[in-house]
Amino acid sequence: MRNGLIYLELTCSALFWGLTFNAAKLTVGAVPPMTTAALRFLVAAGLMLVLLLSMERNWGPRVRRNWLAFLAMAVAGVVGFNTFFFFGMQYTSPTNGALIMATNPLVTALIAALFLGEPISHNHKVGTAISFVGVAILILSGASHRLSQVNIGDLLVIGGNVSMALYSVLNKRFVKESSPLITTAATTIAGAVILWSVARTMDPPTAVTALPWQTYAAILFMGAFGSVLAYIFWNRGIRAIGVADTAIFFHLVPVFTVLGSFVLGQTVTLTQIGAGMVVIFGVMISSGALKKLLTAIAPRPVAAPAEITPASDQS
Repeated sequence: MRNGLIYLELTCSALFWGLTFNAAKLTVGAVPPMTTAALRFLVAAGLMLVLLLSMERNWGPRVRRNWLAFLAMAVAGVVGFNTFFFFGMQYTSPTNGALIMATNPLVTALIAALFLGEPISHNHKVGTAISFVGVAILILSGASHRLSQVNIGDLLVIGGNVSMALYSVLNKRFVKESSPLITTAATTIAGAVILWSVARTMDPPTAVTALPWQTYAAILFMGAFGSVLAYIFWNRGIRAIGVADTAIFFHLVPVFTVLGSFVLGQTVTLTQIGAGMVVIFGVMISSGALKKLLTAIAPRPVAAPAEITPASDQS
């Protein structure tokens, strides 16, 4: 299959992002959230800088041309998202976090419609409504019908979801003449500097010393795989098969998170599974993935055999 390698890479992106929720849950129990975020992006920034210097030429003028947009994207998509994400993961489960983030393409489209005037299709409206029902089930499932008991972690992850959507909208609206690698590297490095500066004022230096090796491994995984390799594979997919077909693979993120939770012995409830099915169903309607799937598996009509006209009697 011609795009077999691309499909494998996109599946790996979803795997890395899905397991990032499990890794985050492991780290926030041992390291303060801001320090966790800073360490993740210091790893990512170092790797991105190496890639930028080795793979891009004349990147300086493009960074200077877009520096304000890159700074805004770093504040929204790196600092904002990771602050909400890691604080939220202190109070919610990896499964809830992944399912809430699975609606990111829908939230991005809504914000793009609001600020960029992009039209929203009928399928997108229906899919958004269905997915948000699934998210509401997740958030309210443990509330005993009292809003004051809603999980604060879920609400924080929603804040991270909106931050990531703003990152995408700012990219599309303001970034000019920049490659995906330059954009990702610039925003990652700027975000890492800000996160580390904030973390040093909030958390003691001893917060990163004498930790279990599993914690260091989780931070390294989130930085190298969840913040660098996953984005490289994702950008390759967009270049090879387009945005719409690439976005379909995002639906696998919560699936891998659930599998990771099972492996690590974390609890996955029937309510989460049911809400997840609702969320993914809505996203598939919105993206057109459901229509493509039904078209692919639908039986093809068999052409009726042509009638044979009897030969005329030549006698």
